[in-house]
Amino acid sequence: MDTQLLNTLQQTHLAVWNEKDRTTRDALMQTIYADDIKMYDKAFILSGSAAVSDFIDTLFAGDANFTFTIAKPMESTQHGARLYWEIRTGPQPNVLTGMDFFVVEKEKVAHLFVFMDAQ
Repeated sequence: MDTQLLNTLQQTHLAVWNEKDRTTRDALMQTIYADDIKMYDKAFILSGSAAVSDFIDTLFAGDANFTFTIAKPMESTQHGARLYWEIRTGPQPNVLTGMDFFVVEKEKVAHLFVFMDAQ
């Protein structure tokens, strides 16, 4: 995966998960996520970019302090990339950590695997 694609993916993914305006978020998502993206969490699987955006809406609705930050720069291998992150929620300093693993096809994220670290 080339450096430009990796940088775009990292910055846009960060922007998507911090964007409260649905229209702006959906436009950002179209630039890096496949329309039929699959997001895999331990408890559920989401299908399609609209479902992922719906999920982000529920995060903001449940916690106005929700903030997604990058813990260390994204790394890639062939058609995959990983990103370590932190989520700040509720009264500070409540921090959740984890990693996203991306499978990229045709320069868009086709599969997003979310790993939350144990609390």
